[in-house]
Amino acid sequence: MIIDTHAHVSDVKFDEDRETVIQRAFDSGIDRLIEISCEMHYWDKALELLKRDNIFVAFGIHPVHATQATATDYSKLKTLVQNKKCVAVGEFGLDYHYGASPQNIVAQKESLVKQLELATEYKKPVIIHCRDAYDDMIVFLKEYKNIIPKGVIHCFSGSPYQSEVFVEMGFMLGIDGPITYKKSDILKQVVLETDISKLLTETDCPYLTPQKYRGKRNEPSYVVEVAKEIATIKNMSVEEVLQITTQNAVEFFGI
Repeated sequence: MIIDTHAHVSDVKFDEDRETVIQRAFDSGIDRLIEISCEMHYWDKALELLKRDNIFVAFGIHPVHATQATATDYSKLKTLVQNKKCVAVGEFGLDYHYGASPQNIVAQKESLVKQLELATEYKKPVIIHCRDAYDDMIVFLKEYKNIIPKGVIHCFSGSPYQSEVFVEMGFMLGIDGPITYKKSDILKQVVLETDISKLLTETDCPYLTPQKYRGKRNEPSYVVEVAKEIATIKNMSVEEVLQITTQNAVEFFGI
């Protein structure tokens, strides 16, 4: 069994062949798929995907949309999180990649707290987005450690020290296509030094396509390329990596 724990098949890039992509994933050995619906205009589309038995979802508000989210959006999010097939809240967090203004950072942190509290209320894991903000995220999460449920740092790209801090705080690390890139030495070191029991395999499709398919749209069936690279780094068989990371996902998301 293989699980892509972080996909965005509701994305407009799949509008022409969404069903084909999903079926190709299942035909290639993907057993379950977790759709991450973190943009308000995609929430209803994600609900449609849940009609399939082996698709689950996480609902959240991405940090780049924190300034746009209204009270009505948060009210709807609260309802969505209670869906029986919603296995997590997210992705949400901090994103400074495009030079967030002080006002924007405040909005991101306020949204982060709201969603942490929501996840705690409904006993859901959290999927944390962190881009160019790892030091701030560590400080923030330590400050709010009393309300943090279990979580994963999605698409981890920080330093070995930062990964160690997150793991010590109880977080899993999501590993994506960049682990296959030639210039990913730091991430490879993180994977080497992190116990495999703390790793989840993700695609983040349609983004971050693995090296083998660079230049193409990423999709759930490519998650096996992440597992292959982890196996190479840790000197394990691909089968063993898939078995362990799948079990990690089953236990983490309760699916």
